[in-house]
Parts: sequence; structure tokens; C-alpha cells
Amino acid sequence: MSKFLIVGPLTMDTIVRDKKTYQSTGGAVYYQAAVLSRMGVDTTAVVTFAEEDEHLLESFPDDVTFQPVFVDKTLKFENIYPNHDPNHRIQNAHITQNPIKPENLSKIDLKGFDAFLISPLTPFDVPLETVEYLSSFDVPIYAGIQGYLRHIKENKVILKPWGEFKRFLKFFDVVFLDEVEARVVLGTHIHKLESVARTIGNFGPNEVVITMGNRGSIIYSVKTQGTYKIPAFPHKQRVDPTGLGDTYMAAYATKRMETSNPETCGIFASMASTIKLESEGSFDGTKGLVEDRISEENIISIESVKKQV
Repeated sequence: MSKFLIVGPLTMDTIVRDKKTYQSTGGAVYYQAAVLSRMGVDTTAVVTFAEEDEHLLESFPDDVTFQPVFVDKTLKFENIYPNHDPNHRIQNAHITQNPIKPENLSKIDLKGFDAFLISPLTPFDVPLETVEYLSSFDVPIYAGIQGYLRHIKENKVILKPWGEFKRFLKFFDVVFLDEVEARVVLGTHIHKLESVARTIGNFGPNEVVITMGNRGSIIYSVKTQGTYKIPAFPHKQRVDPTGLGDTYMAAYATKRMETSNPETCGIFASMASTIKLESEGSFDGTKGLVEDRISEENIISIESVKKQV
């Protein structure tokens, strides 16, 4: 059984879609924990939240081990989906600086893990000192880097270039971002996503994953010098797009324990995200279901895909 450590803030989310408004536990770690649990991964979560909001943990699978970091206020996000385009989201937030520091990890035997998944939602959540500390244990680090780009202007989330990306990227093995973030992250005028992925790969990561919603994703591998186009699979129904990127990241990291083939990992992650889209809340499928659904699809061969990117 693989053993993962996931690190990041919990949030209190308000979801607005299809003329409905409802409250939900949120944060990348919430959606990732569901995937890892359903895949049979031994999961420990280091999470920040206010002690008064400890009930948020009740939304997690029972087999997740928690290392809570209590802070003054839990982060709050509002995710508004104004239409049926899963790539279109308006996001508002009320945030405070709740960093997870090395001392918050000191009681955990970090040498025993197979992977670290870090998922900041703001630039303050997982600071450089914590990333450096985690890197000292020689365990692969998977990083969702969206939080390092997020800033708040009049309670609205806006993206700004990541000024410190060179200092962080050298510690990451695999990084994940969406296409909007990809065009902002470096603060350059690189428009082709493949070129953005290759540039990011020059600063340390072995693989760079850029998700593109209903147009699939691309994966750049430093090892193979190849860029792989991964399809987005047809969904049976579109219910809840919140947490799709987090689901993809966790599923990808899980599959990465079995194979070093980026295409195989990407296809698995893409199908897991499709299954998550089909129901409200977090991923409720299984590894077997993901594999069965993949076998039902006619997947374009890797060689033909590589020529199209």
C-alpha cells in the first residue's frame, strides 16, 4: 500500500451553479483525500483550519489520519459557475495568512512516505521554508501551484505572475496548473502551452501537467523530452466541476506509483476527473471503475497525439 502525505488548507466553500447555492467542505486536500482513500492509499493530511470548524473533518473518509494546524480563521471561498462551461469559474475569497511551517510537520515520520502532495490555495499556505524541509527527505513532491499565483482584490481572486517560481520549482518533481494559470505563472509572453510547460521543466520539475478543462490536458516530460496530449473523456452527466484539478492531481500521483509512463498516468487521472464531474462533492469511484471506463473508450495512440501538440 502506498503512503501519501497531503498538505494544505481546509476551506469553507460556497458553490453557486445551476441556480443553486450550497455550502461544502473545500480545499484541494479535501478532494485529494477522497481520491486517495478510494484508491486504497494510506493518507495523512496536514491541514489548517480554525478549531471552531473542526466539524469540517467529518466530510473526509474515515481512514484519513489528520495532523491539524489550528489557526484563527478558516479560509472561505465562493465558486460561481455562471454557465455550463467547466472552464469558466468566478472565484471570491476571504483569506488570512495560515502558513504550514516545518515545526507543524516535526512529529511525523516523513521518511516513511512514498509521496508528498502540497496544495496551497494562497501564496502563504506552504512557504518556501516548508518546501525546502520536505525536500530534505528525498520523497517525490507533487505540487499544485495555483495558490502561489492567487491574490485578493476586493474579495475577488485574481492571478499574478509567480515572482519566486525559480526558488520553488527546483524542489518539485511534478507540478500541476491549468491553462489560465500557465499563461500567467512566468510573467512572460509565452502563449503556446507546450512552450510554457517546457520552460517550467527547465527549472526543476521532471513532469509538468497543464489541464485544459473539457479539452483535456498536456503533460511535458523532461526525461523523454516529449509532450503528451491527454483527452478529456465524455461524461454521462455534468454535475459538479469543483475539485476537478485536485482530483486529477491525486489520481495522477497514485498511478505514478505503478508506472513512469506519463501518458498512462494522464489517462487514468483524466478518467478519474470525469467520474468526479458526474456526481456532487468529492470523487466516489474506485480504481476498478476508472480502469473499466478507460477500457470502454477508444483512446488515440500516443504517437499520433504527440504529433498534434
